[in-house]
This record gives sequence, C-alpha cells and structure tokens, in this order.
Amino acid sequence: MPANVQTMAFYGDVPWHEIGTQVPQDVTAEEMIRAAGMDWYVEVRPARGAKQINRQGEYSRYEVVRVPRPQTEESEVLLGVVGRRYQPLQNVDAFDFFDPIVGQHKAHFETAGVLGQGERIWVMARMPGAMEVVKGDDCLKYLLLSNTHTGEGSVIAKFTSIRVVCQNTLMMAMDDGQKVYRVRHSKKMQFKLDELSDFLAITQKVFLKAEESFRRLAKTEMNEKRLETYLEAVFPRSEAQKKKGEEPARWKSLRELFDGTPDLQVPGVRGTMWAAYNAVTRFEDYKQPQQDEQPDQRLERMWFGGGAEIKLVALMKATELSASWN
Repeated sequence: MPANVQTMAFYGDVPWHEIGTQVPQDVTAEEMIRAAGMDWYVEVRPARGAKQINRQGEYSRYEVVRVPRPQTEESEVLLGVVGRRYQPLQNVDAFDFFDPIVGQHKAHFETAGVLGQGERIWVMARMPGAMEVVKGDDCLKYLLLSNTHTGEGSVIAKFTSIRVVCQNTLMMAMDDGQKVYRVRHSKKMQFKLDELSDFLAITQKVFLKAEESFRRLAKTEMNEKRLETYLEAVFPRSEAQKKKGEEPARWKSLRELFDGTPDLQVPGVRGTMWAAYNAVTRFEDYKQPQQDEQPDQRLERMWFGGGAEIKLVALMKATELSASWN
C-alpha cells in the first residue's frame, strides 16, 4: 500500500515533510476536511467480472472506488476489492466521531490527512492539558482515528501522546491491554461507532492513568543489568546471538540514546525506566529510514505500522518490569 502523505492539514508547527495546509486552532470539521483534501467520497460497486450470488442482487466481490470531486479534473481511483458485507466509512463520518469533544471545545483538530491515493485517512485531535511526568517534561494528549478504504483493517481509535521536549510519539495501552478500539466495516459499524460516546467520556481517565504509569517509570532506577533485561524483553536476541554472546545492533544504538541523548539526561529522567522507554520511542520515530522509505512515510510507520507495535510492546514491558522491581 502506498504510504506517502498525499494531502494534509495541520495546526501549529509545519510537519517534518513540509506537506499540508496550515489551519487555525478553532477550525471546524467542515473546514478541516476541505483543508486536508478529504472532501471526497467512496462508492462500493460490483467488481468487474463478479457474479450475482443471491436473489437480493448481491455480488461475490465489490470494488471501493474514490469518486472525483465536483469541478475537478480528478479521475476515479480503485482503492480496494471487498466482500458483500463491507460497509464504507466516509471521511465526513470519520470527523463526526470527534463531535462530542471538538464541538463542545473540549479538544481541537491537530492534523488530518490522506495516505497514498486514499487507501488510509487519519484525523487527530489534541485533548486539553498536558501530562507532567517530571518537572519540565510534559506530554501532550491526543486522540487518533484512522480508517482504510481498501477493505483491509478496521476503523481504529487510539490514544497517543507527544513528548514535548523531543516530539517522539508515545503509544498508550488501554485498560484491557489493547492500544486501540477497533470497529469492522460492516452494517453494524455505525452502531458500534455511536457506542464510542462512552469511549470518549473516559479519555481523561485514560490519560490520568497513563500519567501515573509514566511517573512510576520515572521513579524506577536503572542499572546495566536492568537495562539489558529491558532490551532483551523488547528486542530479544536470537539463539545464535546468545550462544556467541552477541547483541543486536539496535541495542548499541539504544544504549547510546539512553546514555547520551540530552533530553534523557535531565534530572528525574536520567538513568530511569522512563529514559529507557523513551530511548525506544525515539529510536523508532527517528531511526535511519529503510532503503525504500521516503521521509513522509515515517508517519505510517510511527502511528500505524511496525513502529507503533514496537512502542506499545516497549511500554507494556517497561510497566511490567517496573512493577516487579519496585
């Protein structure tokens, strides 16, 4: 799947890839959709060559097609092939998810955009206030929703936090151990999304719990043995490496970040599990791009791909180990 940022709108600082339209803090959902280039719809049509399979007129396969916007020279884009039970979530409906908080000025839109030709879209809102883990080390609170129009994956809502001093993204775990709330593309999808009013109501509780967890990490002192235990938990060595007494190459990079990164050496952070966890998140957010990775593909990896998964594992392992050591 193409992962480049096609169109995007943002509030605040210009993103690293320098793509997008800047918007004011009080932007409305309608204005944000237009600014982000997301004011288009998808249609689900019988796939070419598909056969009708029942008397209800249903076909075996359908195509998800991005429809050109009026008064543009855009062409139709085939985004995916799906089954008969697939139900699309239009971009405008993705923004409706945020109405209970943005509409009541409890949050504001921060970014929204399109990856590829529309295979994935995202909307992110910043919640009020910040988490102060140690003095001078604040984390901003965000709610992120993403959706695919390919037929692969679910509608996803997740909690994230951005550490102000270095802009690395922290992934947070829910009470049930999941980092996300997932809703399948089906006829029951809208009902499930409507249930998220309760989900939104607990956002502040989730962030409060995350702040308490982060503070516990900052109170967990690390030594060489503990750091090695943590690195082994997040990035296990292969059996061959264990036999030879070798370490994964990334362990060296993580040790250098843990010991030498300026923002991880401030009082209250230096030499703690909080620093070790942030060394992992920083490595995943800012590591050398893979050979075929473009600069703006980093967002896909950080929020939705392998980087997001690793950061969640890193948080869960840090929390577990801190509890056993304290």
